[in-house]
This record gives sequence, C-alpha cells and structure tokens, in this order.
Amino acid sequence: MGSVTIEIIRDIWELYGVRSNPFSSAPILVKGGIIPLECFIGRNEQIKQLGQIFGSKGGSRTLVYGEVGVGKTSFVNVVRRYAIEKGYFTPFKEIAIQSNWNSDIFILNTLAAIFATLKVSKPGSIGEETYSKLESITDVGFSDTNLSLQIAGIGGSYGKDRKITSHITSFSLTEFFIQICREINERTGHDIIIHYNNIELLSEENIKELFENLRDFFQTEGVHFVFVGNLTVKAYFNSIPRFSSIMTDAPIIIEVFTLEEMDELIKKRFEAMRIEDLEYVIPFTKDCLKILFDLWGGNIRHILNSFSAAVQEVTGEKPIILDENNLAKTLKFVLEKRFYSKKIAPRAKDVLMEIVEREEITNKNLSDLLDLPRSNISGYIKDLEEAGYVYLRRKTGKDKFWSADPILKWSLLKEKKTIQKSIRSFTNF
Repeated sequence: MGSVTIEIIRDIWELYGVRSNPFSSAPILVKGGIIPLECFIGRNEQIKQLGQIFGSKGGSRTLVYGEVGVGKTSFVNVVRRYAIEKGYFTPFKEIAIQSNWNSDIFILNTLAAIFATLKVSKPGSIGEETYSKLESITDVGFSDTNLSLQIAGIGGSYGKDRKITSHITSFSLTEFFIQICREINERTGHDIIIHYNNIELLSEENIKELFENLRDFFQTEGVHFVFVGNLTVKAYFNSIPRFSSIMTDAPIIIEVFTLEEMDELIKKRFEAMRIEDLEYVIPFTKDCLKILFDLWGGNIRHILNSFSAAVQEVTGEKPIILDENNLAKTLKFVLEKRFYSKKIAPRAKDVLMEIVEREEITNKNLSDLLDLPRSNISGYIKDLEEAGYVYLRRKTGKDKFWSADPILKWSLLKEKKTIQKSIRSFTNF
C-alpha cells in the first residue's frame, strides 16, 4: 500500500527546480500564501491611486472592478500589505461575499474577519471588554434565520454569566462595529481597511437591497471599504443612487496583463520559488504562452490553470518542455479524459460550440446563428446546463447571457498539421 501511495502522490515541481506549483492561480495574500509578494508586477498607477485613497484620513468606499481572473484580489492585497507595514489595521483575509447574505450576516462576517486577525496579531488594538464581546459573537452560531443569538453585551445588559439572549439587529451590530473601529483608530493612530470580494455573486436585486440597507454602515468614520467585483458590479452600483453618492473616488479598473507582462510574471514566479542551488526549467516554449494568451484574451487565471493542467499531465520522471503542438494535444486529451463525461445530442453540441467560441451569448443570438427555434435552443441549453457545460453569466431584462465552462476553450486550440506524432508517444501514456 505504501509503494502505491508513493507512486500516486509525488511532487513534480521539484523536477523543474521550484518548491511548489508556479502556475497556481491562487491570489497573492496579505500574509502567507503560495505565491510570494515579490511575484506581483505592474499596476503602478492603480497602486498609487488606491494608496492615496487609504492615505486620506476619515475613510472611503472604493470599487475595484475588472474581468474575472485578471488579478483584482492580488492587487488589493498587495496595497493592503503596504498599509499594514505603515501601521494600518486590516483583516488578513479578504471577506468573500456569498449570494445568500443579508445585512446582518454581512456585518457579522465583517466582525468575524476583524476578530480572526486580532486574535493572531494585535489583540491590544481594542480594549479587553470589547474584545470579549467580539469573541462571544464569533463563538456562537446562527440559531435561526432571524439571528437570535446568545451573545455578550449586545442589545441588553449583562447577566450573572455575562451572557444574554438577544435578537441582534443591523442597528446594534453597526453600533458595535463603530465602537470597535473607533478603538482601533485611537490605539493604532490609523484608519482601518476592509476588503470584500465576490460582489458579482449577488444578483442585481440583492445588491440593491443589501447596499441600500448598509449605506450607514459603509459610512463608518475611519474605515476604508474596498469592494471587488466584475464589470457588471459597476453598473449595479450606479443603479443605486443613495449608495453610489457615497462612493468617494473613481472606480479602479484592473485590465488584463500584456503578453510581455505575463511572460515577466511567470519568470518572476519561477525565480521566487526556485529551490536553492538548482536551476529552474520553464516547461514551455514562447509560442505556447502566446497561444494561451490569445485563447484566453490575456486572462491570467485561465492561462496559469492551462499550463498547470498540461504540465502535470505530461510530466513523468523528468522535466518536459512543451511546444505549441504538444500543448494543444495535451489539453485536448485532458479535456476528453476529464470533462466530456456526459453524452449530449449532436444539435446540443452545435449549440455548445457556438457558446464556447464567444465570451457570452443569448438564446436569441444562438437561434439566429443556428437557424433553430428559440424553444429548441432553450431545451438544448437546459441539457448543457445540467451537464455542467454552460452557466448563466448574467441576465438583463428577459435576455439571458450564457457562457461555457472555461476549460472547454481548450477544444479551440489548433495543432500543426505537419507534426503527426501521437500525444501518447510524447507523454508516455
């Protein structure tokens, strides 16, 4: 059994002279993380803009937006890391918003993020009594959807055991949050930075309701709120006049890296993760990077995931350097082996390939392109959605915009006809 485990679980990256996977799509974190801080490149103007916002006393509300997978989270985390070095308080982990959150859950998760960081870093940033109250809130769970919790000192007076049963309201949570922030401000001499991710997971209706209700919460003095989301979030925020009116600066857009920047980023990762006394091996030719860059429109997450999948698939007992033909063959092989598990009708596959070739497309556009009734298109999309091949990217009025699972784009990679070697001879399958 032991020998089987050794054969299955192996570290291929040391063959390339690096400590861990340099193609990890995990973001750079404020503390720790797989990707070292020194791997971050570019974004100088945006860093300066966000840094100036944080440096302005009193608090702010800033939107950082861009396509999924362009490095928005890493960007904000890098600036927050600089702020920590200047003495600012910020929760180490960004707060990932979930689609079912209401106002109370939103504030409770914010308080939990603050407590998690205070517990391991700066418990002296707030008073002992306030810290005890905060700990009580994070120690208890949700007893029901009305948030009836047993907590210390919120919404009532202490009993003998210093605990009471109380229905927490958004108002009482906000007041407690303000108290905590005031104490941190006074003890550190700096503002607080709070970073929220995944705003796009909320529907347009949920965003409007949530941010309308939390308008006063977001105006807490001495707190810089950073919201990270995709391109649709900006439009949603603009559709909430009461909330958009309190945004304190122009939104910061994060664009895709250039091909040259992507090349620099990957080289920096190999250099930063290099095993001491070893030379690293970059497992692809320059043509491979350009092919994936063009395929994904520069999306860093998808480019890195593609390299990671291909290298892990082909690596045996020695490092491999992929050329463009073997890269295409490998990724198509992985796609067939791991993804196409459910059979679909030929016409449904036609619909799927039209979706794969585009960033997003509506039922009407598919109907026009394929000369099929919209009712038929709806049926095919339902089958594709159930199979996990496509997903609803967004909805505007009655129009539904569909996108394909990103991995399916590997099917669009071209192979050179002049090279006829089988992928199996290359990868030793």
